[in-house]
Amino acid sequence: MDQEPLDRGNAGRSDRADARRDAQGDPRGDVRGEVPGNAPGHVQGHSQGGAPPEVQGDVRSGLSGAGTGPRAEPVVITATDVAGSHFVSGTGAAPDPGRQAAVIAQAESTLPMVVRSLYAQRLSSVELRSGAAGDRFFALTDDRGRDLTLRLDAVPLPSGTVARTHVNTTSDQHVVQLSDRMDPRQVGRALSHEVGELLAVRDRAARAAAGDPEVAGVAPNREELLARGGLGSADRRLSLTEEDLGRVGELNYLAARMNDATLDATQRAESRSELSALIDHAGLRPQAPADSDRFAPEFQAADVRRDIVDPHLTPMATDALRELAVPVERLSAADVAELREFRSRAEHARPLGASAHAPPMPGFRPDGSPVPREELAAAAARAADQRTRAGAATLAELRAEIATTGEWPSRQVVIGGGASLVGRDPQALLVDARGRWHLDPGQGIVQSPDQTRDMRANGLGDAHQFADPTARVPRDAVRLWEDQLAVRGPVVDGTAALVPGQDGHLYAHIRPGDGSPDVYVKVEGTPTVATGLPPEMVPGVDRRDAVNLPEALDAVRGQLPADSPAHARLTGEVGSERALQVLREEGVLDGLRSGGGARAALQTLDATARWERARAAAPGRVFIGDEIAENRFDAHAAGAEDAPKTWLVAGAGGTGVANAEIILEADPEARVTIYGPNLPPALENQVQFTALRERFVREYGGDGRLTIDIHPDNRVGAVQMSTGPDGKPRFREGRVEAEAYVASLGRTAPMPESLQELSERTRAGGGQVRGDLMFDRDRQYLGYGVTFEAGGRQHRVEVTGAASQLLPRDVFPRDTQAALGAMAARQVPSQSGNAAPGFAPVAQQTARLAEARTQGTVERHASVPESWRRPAVAGATTTPPSGGPTNPVASAARLQSGRGSASPAGGAPGPAPGPAPRVQRPPRPGR
Repeated sequence: MDQEPLDRGNAGRSDRADARRDAQGDPRGDVRGEVPGNAPGHVQGHSQGGAPPEVQGDVRSGLSGAGTGPRAEPVVITATDVAGSHFVSGTGAAPDPGRQAAVIAQAESTLPMVVRSLYAQRLSSVELRSGAAGDRFFALTDDRGRDLTLRLDAVPLPSGTVARTHVNTTSDQHVVQLSDRMDPRQVGRALSHEVGELLAVRDRAARAAAGDPEVAGVAPNREELLARGGLGSADRRLSLTEEDLGRVGELNYLAARMNDATLDATQRAESRSELSALIDHAGLRPQAPADSDRFAPEFQAADVRRDIVDPHLTPMATDALRELAVPVERLSAADVAELREFRSRAEHARPLGASAHAPPMPGFRPDGSPVPREELAAAAARAADQRTRAGAATLAELRAEIATTGEWPSRQVVIGGGASLVGRDPQALLVDARGRWHLDPGQGIVQSPDQTRDMRANGLGDAHQFADPTARVPRDAVRLWEDQLAVRGPVVDGTAALVPGQDGHLYAHIRPGDGSPDVYVKVEGTPTVATGLPPEMVPGVDRRDAVNLPEALDAVRGQLPADSPAHARLTGEVGSERALQVLREEGVLDGLRSGGGARAALQTLDATARWERARAAAPGRVFIGDEIAENRFDAHAAGAEDAPKTWLVAGAGGTGVANAEIILEADPEARVTIYGPNLPPALENQVQFTALRERFVREYGGDGRLTIDIHPDNRVGAVQMSTGPDGKPRFREGRVEAEAYVASLGRTAPMPESLQELSERTRAGGGQVRGDLMFDRDRQYLGYGVTFEAGGRQHRVEVTGAASQLLPRDVFPRDTQAALGAMAARQVPSQSGNAAPGFAPVAQQTARLAEARTQGTVERHASVPESWRRPAVAGATTTPPSGGPTNPVASAARLQSGRGSASPAGGAPGPAPGPAPRVQRPPRPGR
């Protein structure tokens, strides 16, 4: 049950706490009064047993002044380094091959023991199983009878992160990732932390779903209590954060090891030293000497923290803190010596977390207070208006400079935005068309705040500020964050392409979104491109050798005789119908079909031609998925009398699901069938998909307007269009027939559009285009680089964000893309409800790119580091060895030493605008 808030002057005076004080005494007399300079605040605790521990606090933002807000923090939902102790992520090069497998096997052996020893009241069973795909996971049951799964992995993690958990309170499938550089002897401690924090996150989500007023509609407490220093502002309501409860798990684990008679004296002493170091790190003892003026407030703060921690400690940990969580003057000589060594190491350790000079996070009012949920729409509208005005001002500034100097301005340039804006250089000119989430008519992104928790640590925003743990992150929140980040430097709303000038320099050709005249900017330094995912593919194309029209034309040219007139007729802007006509007129088409060498290219030309004919014959009824997702169809015409009422969405990926939701919400009479061979694993873990089924699929309690037709034999070929009895078009896949068609079949992988002209002109001039992969020193993927070399000059461009997850097929080998995809699936597991090109992972990637650039630690690789390959893990037992000790933690310590198809029952503009005109070279200003 929940306790009433307690003020700091009587900070949770439990019997155990009073007994502790009586036993340890006070070297400075009564110092338990108010902290100097602070008025009484509030403390929140929880007794053992009963309801889950309370972790929600009512915390004001602790602002240093108007116009500022909380800054980016160290990574959350992680067990972070205790600087100076043995509990660190490790440093240096990648570990030896086999290290990851050993860490995973050890973790699989240790987890059941940790659960049984420390969390037996919360988790009643733990069993290691193998999934259908051969993956291994633990099946657990909590004290409410709810099942959950937990997967363990050892991967490259950022320095300072010993372990992190991908928490998914929607599907209750979770993944703990351990640092592959950590000391294997610390695996049990890391798992103790992660399980404790995971349970705290699940508890809060369950309480919010039940409508608990203390957590529903309230952002969680982010100010960690277990940290050195003061207790913050006087009106702060003190409570343990989820991270704090992870630290409590560590305290309980180390106390058990410290007192375990089955360990040798050296191991027990090491555990005692580590516990003492953690006590110091967590602010549970004063740092200052007893004769210092700082001693009294530090003693008071430590006293309050111990009061709040007490109810969550095991009896063994309570006794250990009574002995060790005291001023240094009361420690034994041996403990003092160990503590001094720890403090010396901690003082020289590499600092973690964001810089104190990091800008405030978006999502706050001009006075620095957080935007309340009820004001989100209005705040997003204001931010959009501010961005529009900032864009107009930037254009005016550029044009004024042109008029004054007669030269194109020189600027650092960033093209593209979205979540990558978190890593933007405020000195660089940002050119972004406000795409994707500014266009999407849906409710929001497909993840929940619990699934995007690390966005706050990366400086993007706090999703819990605007939605409950398992709700979707609102679209207006995303727009607010992006628009506030965009105006931190010069910005132009529009598109841009990089082009080489006659003077040898690289220029950005900017097409403003307001329709005003184009502008050129001379590019300084290395430009960044973050333009999002590449285009989707047309149904029926060859997915391996010629996935789009340019690749098909290149392949056809390669099969033609060198003197064929078709070469000249296939240059420039040539559509698929025109290409087939040229080949037919030149008398080579039949030969190409019979020869076999151009099979893939001709398949793609045929499929694209059929697609173009369908779009021309049925405008407003044939779409690529992105056109729906980016609101390039008229949702207001959906209710018109002649509007299509049955829709076929070909492809069951994330875009297809989003398309179905948009159509169903736009027209209450519409019926949709999603058709494909399989559902991507991530869908079952996303908030959007589970809610979509419950609303629209009859088998899940919905209204029956959505049918999901999934079977391995469901293969989608070129679009099949016919004319119905009413004279209107019909589209068919398998046994499904509908009045409108949406293709959501996956994406092509060309050079980003903003680089295509630069690439074509480089190659046309006999130059080379080379690519490399960018990682930081922690082996975290930052994006890829492309070098364009021609005429003795080089231009380098770096691509990051979602665009960087699909490598240009004409630059990178296929096996490099395969390795990158495998790495992405391991780094961002499907159980998280995320994917590497998703909103939160992109924010993390670009934040790390910005940091690596600042530190000069960007590394160029030809391939994905070997340590991202998934290791083979030997079988592990889930029970202690026979004849071993009965204490599970002791065992852990010993181990660590060393189908049916169905048709749906029962207006939009036509094709998207064509490609923007190309410019051969930047003209002189005024021309």
